[in-house]
Amino acid sequence: MTEEVKVEAVEAEVPAADDVTLDAVEKAIEDVTTQNKEVTAENEELKSQAASAAKELADLRADLEEVKAKQAAPAFIQNREEKSEMDSRENFKIFLKDGVEGLKKKGTDMQISTDAQGGYALPEELRQEIIKLQYEQSPLRQVCSVVSADTTDVKQLVGIGDAASGWVGETDSRAQTNAPELAQRTATFGEIYARPRIYQHMLEDAFFDAAGYVTTEVARQFSEQEGSAFLSGNGTNKPVGILNGLTLGSDQALNNTTGKFQVLDSGVNNSLGATSDAVIDFLRSVVKSVKTPYLANCRFMMNRSTHDTLVGLKNADNEYFLQRDITQAAATSLFGYPIVINEDMDDIDEAAASAPIMFGDFAQAFQIIDRVGVSILNDPYTNPGSVMYYTRKRVGSMVLNAEALKVVSVAHA
Repeated sequence: MTEEVKVEAVEAEVPAADDVTLDAVEKAIEDVTTQNKEVTAENEELKSQAASAAKELADLRADLEEVKAKQAAPAFIQNREEKSEMDSRENFKIFLKDGVEGLKKKGTDMQISTDAQGGYALPEELRQEIIKLQYEQSPLRQVCSVVSADTTDVKQLVGIGDAASGWVGETDSRAQTNAPELAQRTATFGEIYARPRIYQHMLEDAFFDAAGYVTTEVARQFSEQEGSAFLSGNGTNKPVGILNGLTLGSDQALNNTTGKFQVLDSGVNNSLGATSDAVIDFLRSVVKSVKTPYLANCRFMMNRSTHDTLVGLKNADNEYFLQRDITQAAATSLFGYPIVINEDMDDIDEAAASAPIMFGDFAQAFQIIDRVGVSILNDPYTNPGSVMYYTRKRVGSMVLNAEALKVVSVAHA
């Protein structure tokens, strides 16, 4: 946009001849000069404003042309960030389906070793999280007696016989009576260890606490190992288990002197009973075999498969023994006693004689003894460039009162 600037000369007003003097003429010329300078300055400012307006108009025209060009462009044009995100998603799908070889076959325009040209293109969410698988852990520490010891020479005296007594008359002689008998229990200890290695670069560059993750997983593994030992350990470099030394597949009497639990066999191969009613009657007999003083803290222990078998039992009227309303949660008690799930327990239909159920007061029957808790030694010297995490734990166990717990056995043909 331009404007025409009209410059008008300033003419001096000449006084009449009669009044003209030299001073008056000089004054008039001086005034005219001053006025012309002012007009010139104003004209220069107007020219500058006109040039600035013209430039702004040109810029607006250029911007308008650019907008029109973008509007006319094809709709599939995307910015680099959006295109990169789409490529990453596509590459990730290929990686999940076909692995690294699938990425290699995608085309020569992508290199799996260069992030900018593809790489694995894993979404950020996967890189910021580790999915932890859930594992079954033994509940024996929750129901048995657990103590700590400062030595492995741990012994426990257990009363195994009552003192004899009898009625006597005033003048009758008093014969000697039997004194109560004691048995000594000795704890058996074992050491469990792990020695995983983590490379130094992993420790420095991983987005998560690699050392913490590994040591946590080791502690969980320790829990699984000792749970299995507390149930069936043979005492060789590990604790003795509740089932150690028992003969399954037939009835076995209680031996409180040697610390062997009573075994009650179902009498039917591969089953807890010939009928649902027989199973219920058999389990009632197991409860009745435990002395009354122990019953207050008694519970059943079995795995999920055995529990499912019991939940499905029906009486002659086609009613569920353990659960009459199918909309309720699976039964958590039997005859009023809690059911504890332990996946280390045998199934009913094992290949050999099995012990699918235990019943009793576990706290009085069996003791777990912690000698040294989980300890970790960081070793960055054995293999330079990596750190070895030597982790260990010492734990033991022993039978306390063998008459407080009963073991259910199933024979197999």
